[in-house]
Amino acid sequence: MATFVLALSSVRTRRSASATAMLGTVLTLLLTLLVGWGLTKRSTPFEAAYHYFTMPVAFNGPTNFQTFGIDLILRADKVSVAALVAIEVCFIGAIGWHQVMGRSEPGAARFHAVLTALLFACVGVLLSRDLAALFGFWAIGGALTYMLLAHRWGLDAAASRARVALALPFLTDLCLLCGIAWLYARYGTQNLNTLLPILHTNPGWTVRSLVVASVLLFLGVAGRLALWPFTAWITQTTITAPPAATAIAQSAWSVLAIVLLYRVMPIFAASNQQTLQALLAVCAVAAVVAPLLGLIGNEPRRVIALTGSGVAAIATAVVISGFRNPSTTFAVAGVACVLAMAPARAAAWLAISSIASAMRTDDLSEMGDAWRRMRASSTALLASIVVLGLAATGALTFGVTSRSKLGIALGEAALLIAVASLRVFLATAFGPLRRRRAFEPDRVRDAPPGARSWPYWLTLVGAAFLIASMITGWLNFLDGQKHPAPAVIAIGIWAAAAIIGFGASALVYVRAKDGALRASAAGGVWLGRGVSAIFAVIDRFLVAPTTDIARRLGDWIPEGDGALGRFATASGQLALASARTPALPLLIVLAVVLAVAFALVAPGIAR
Repeated sequence: MATFVLALSSVRTRRSASATAMLGTVLTLLLTLLVGWGLTKRSTPFEAAYHYFTMPVAFNGPTNFQTFGIDLILRADKVSVAALVAIEVCFIGAIGWHQVMGRSEPGAARFHAVLTALLFACVGVLLSRDLAALFGFWAIGGALTYMLLAHRWGLDAAASRARVALALPFLTDLCLLCGIAWLYARYGTQNLNTLLPILHTNPGWTVRSLVVASVLLFLGVAGRLALWPFTAWITQTTITAPPAATAIAQSAWSVLAIVLLYRVMPIFAASNQQTLQALLAVCAVAAVVAPLLGLIGNEPRRVIALTGSGVAAIATAVVISGFRNPSTTFAVAGVACVLAMAPARAAAWLAISSIASAMRTDDLSEMGDAWRRMRASSTALLASIVVLGLAATGALTFGVTSRSKLGIALGEAALLIAVASLRVFLATAFGPLRRRRAFEPDRVRDAPPGARSWPYWLTLVGAAFLIASMITGWLNFLDGQKHPAPAVIAIGIWAAAAIIGFGASALVYVRAKDGALRASAAGGVWLGRGVSAIFAVIDRFLVAPTTDIARRLGDWIPEGDGALGRFATASGQLALASARTPALPLLIVLAVVLAVAFALVAPGIAR
């Protein structure tokens, strides 16, 4: 936060802004490592509570509901420290890469100031134990993420596509807020330390209330995890947003969301088995559909975003499955999976952005020959894709059996993730270069030396987290529980799913790269037509009638006000005229009118 204030108040040039952001991030990483070193010598987390405000809302009833207060309860446990390390490494890699590759981006001071503020929000989310305070940091981070994705304010395409990154996460964040409010309405507290022990003992609790809270919280987490169908806010901004901003947004939010889900999972487990079963089915569908959509279309960064979404869906399913069975303790394996995925996802994004920038195209059918002309970036892309494809191996080994229906679905998802991710490397690294750069191929050069090493460092960190996710001691360190060592054959089975996917993708692209790209392009065209048709139906039968009703109502209100005003004026004039009329003639006229009216409605006249 101090770095953000410094950047906001005194930094103006590009170099100083980048150096300030890097300094703040590195210092935060060092402090995080210091806290982690302290946690290795104690079994309990560090915790500090600060009173924020209290507001009286009632004078009688249960004490929980007499006042509403928010406390800043900062709890630093081992999961939070590991998550912070993963996020800060992604920030450092993205900032270092942006120093060289983002020189043409506008507003360097604003960009780096927003980055440091987003890191501050991430720290607040991971350390907060009070759900109200957590959502405050969560909302700040959401607003800053939108500012990063809409940073290219001078382009119409960037502004229009960034609206999705504002509207869709806003709806899911609103669901998260409603879930927190629902829990407070039922239990009178939003502190997890006091909320979780009274889920089944507070007077008036019902299973239905816990189901509603669980669904709302899951929607809030799924939106920021970018699980299908909430992937539009990352796929629509793949080209228009700065690459460093998108890499940070995808990596940081995946870690924040999975840690939040891990913390509130006792609420899910307290509801009922039917809810957990339904959420597992949703995660399984999302894990399969996201990489399957990555096989359609030839936009490389969209493919990387969808494969990362598939890995996040697998991790979410493992976390939910771990809490579904009370006798197991493997839910933390899902968190370890995302910790391995986040740096690899950022590395793949930065590497493919370097290749796309050099080739001046975002179409895989126009890319090629990068293995010969851009060896460093291509190697980094290959290494990061391998780590990304294998990221779910540890989580599947600990959390899912290959003989269950869930295991079969998640195994298919791991296979599709490997196929979709490797095809990006094969399409860019080999084959002829068909873009206009083919007329001057010597201008296709590798990234500058200052930007080449950052994807490698991110991949190395991701590989370290990946190896750790398969080690029982790492899981024991994260949650402080004892986990059984997995069988070597189980690791081999789940790793084989990804390896088979890599082999299938390589076989297809070696035999007929052009045919595979044409098939993907045709699928993308059909998908675009289908999406356009769906939006056309929604616009015709939902948006258009709603806007027409709103327009008619907007026109009717002033017209009704005018008619009411004219009626009031006429009635006033009539009353004024009647006041000036002599009383005796007026009474005679009224008597005659009433007599005629009664005579007309009499039974004899009616017959």
